[in-house]
Formats: sequence, structure tokens, C-alpha cells
Amino acid sequence: MTKDLQEQLGSCIVTDSIDELCDSINKIGPYVSNMAIGNPMSVNQLKLYSDVKFRRTSYRRFHIPKKSGGVRTITAPKGKLKDIMSSLRFIFNELYIPSPEAMAFIPNRSITNNASKHLGNNYVLNIDLKDFFTSITADMIEKSLVKFGIAPTVARFLSEICSYPMVNELNPRIIRNILPQGAPTSPVLSNMCALKLDHCLSGLSRRFHLTYTRYADDITFSSNHNVYHANGEFMKELFQIIRSCRFTVNHQKIRLQKRGRKQEVTGLTVNEKTNVSRKWTKNLRAQIHQIKYLEEPSMYTINVIRGKLNYLRMVKGADDSTYKSYIKKLNRAVCGKHIEMDDEVMIVY
Repeated sequence: MTKDLQEQLGSCIVTDSIDELCDSINKIGPYVSNMAIGNPMSVNQLKLYSDVKFRRTSYRRFHIPKKSGGVRTITAPKGKLKDIMSSLRFIFNELYIPSPEAMAFIPNRSITNNASKHLGNNYVLNIDLKDFFTSITADMIEKSLVKFGIAPTVARFLSEICSYPMVNELNPRIIRNILPQGAPTSPVLSNMCALKLDHCLSGLSRRFHLTYTRYADDITFSSNHNVYHANGEFMKELFQIIRSCRFTVNHQKIRLQKRGRKQEVTGLTVNEKTNVSRKWTKNLRAQIHQIKYLEEPSMYTINVIRGKLNYLRMVKGADDSTYKSYIKKLNRAVCGKHIEMDDEVMIVY
């Protein structure tokens, strides 16, 4: 999307009433989703998605494996609701002013930017927030949207549309509206709802002379001095702030990493420079090597490797010798194979 088009669509945003919100969605939708210009949505059609029963049928749920084991439940909208949410995502991104400490789901910020903030420190503390997306409720969404200038009645309406009605397994009569992991609006809404958390933890880090960043549910502090004692003042205040902001610490994923051993932030080493681990690099090389011995490697396998090469380029740069050599290795491995590719066999990034 060009800057001029973004500014043009941004000028269409009005959230003082549901009627005006609907009009904004109809103007923005054709440019960010599958909505047709000549087929505008009515206010009554939009209001359907605030109904619990109708909303539940507008999602598909599936599971993907976690790296740490177990599965992650993805709750993804479909059809018209997905189109509506794509328009709302644009609206929310235009209204949201990111905190300096938030690193995920924001243009020009990445895991590399996040990790680089913690380079060369004696101590790196990693904390994981448990069930980050699903711990955010419709009530939290509503309050956050009001803070960003959306009229209270519209904010309440949007909090219903953008939340998934989760039925309690033990008591089906109890329904909890939570932020669905898999919806277009959820990344930006998660940052909106964590804004107070960022402000409080930023203040805490300044008081203790630390560096603080948050990448979605991954919280990181770093420093050259140790304030991370289990029963110390800093840790007590840290846990109290997280509780007060209605999030929960995953105590099994608290790691204090000291200089002299491998220090990682969102999967990247930060001892001397931001980098992928040696184990990760060796695994990628092995995956590329295996392609040579497959008569017809699947496009899924090829695309997984291409995605990892993109990741390697993002971290190390396009001129990095390892990145360049792996590109050549993959091109040699796929040369002459019977595979259908959506572009040339040569992998160009």
C-alpha cells in the first residue's frame, strides 16, 4: 500500500457511531480485504457479528505444534467476518501509537530490533506471559479502544466483534469473550491492551537502570548489574505489575542468562552481536543437504527452507557469506528436480 493511499484511507476513519464505523469499513474494505466496492455492507449485517451464536459459527479452529511441545490453538475468522476484521485492523493500526518498548506486530520492528536492545549485557532476564492472547478479554479490549479515541458505545461493539466466545468446558452456560489467536485484529489489539503494561514496566526499568522490551508475550530485561534475585525488590514489583495489568507469568519460562554463557532473546543470541544459534544454522544446512537426495521434494519442504533463508537474511543481512552460500546450496540441490514452483527455480531474495 502506498503512503498516499494509506493517508487517503486513514482520512475515512470515523468511529463516533456504529453507522459511521460501518461507512468507514465499506470505504476501506475493498483495499485491504475481499470486500467489493459495489457491494457495501449494511449496519444490520455488521451488527450480526456482535451476536454470540452467529460469531461462533464464523470461525474455524485448528491446532499447530509448539516448538516447546504441545499444541497451540488457532482461532481464525472466515468469510465476511475475516473481511470486516481486515478493515478493522487497518483502523486500529492507524489509531494505535506504539510504545517504544513494544517490538512485535509493528512496521519496521522485528525480533532482530528486539534482540539488539540487549546486546553485550552481563545479565539478560527472559519472562514469558502465559496464554497471552486468550488472557485478553473483551472488557480489556473495550477499555483500550476508548483510550485511543473510539466512542464508548462503538468500543463496546468492536470488543464483541473482535473477541471469540469461548465456552467453559465444565459449564457450557459460562462464556468468556477472549482475543482469538488467529484473527487479523488480534496482534494490534494485543499491543493496545498491553500498553499499560509497557508503560509500567518501562518506568520500573528506568528506576532500576535496566533495558526493557516486549515482543508479544516475551518480556526481556537486561543490565550489567544484578537486580534479579528471586525475593528481591525488583522481582516482587515486576510480578505485581504484571498481575495488576491482568496478565500471568509462566514461571516455568523464567530464565536469567549471565555473561560467559549463551544469552538469547526471542531466539537470537545477544552475547556479542545478534545472531542465530549454531545449532539452528547446522539444522538448516542439513535440511538443504537432504533435498539433494529427494527425487521430488514437496513445495511445502522447499517453502519451509525458503522461509528460514528469509529469516537468516533478516538477521544477518543479504550480504552475509553464510546466507549467500546457503542460497547457492539450495539452488544446486533443486536443480533438475521434478518440482512445480510458482516462480523460477533460482531462489532470489
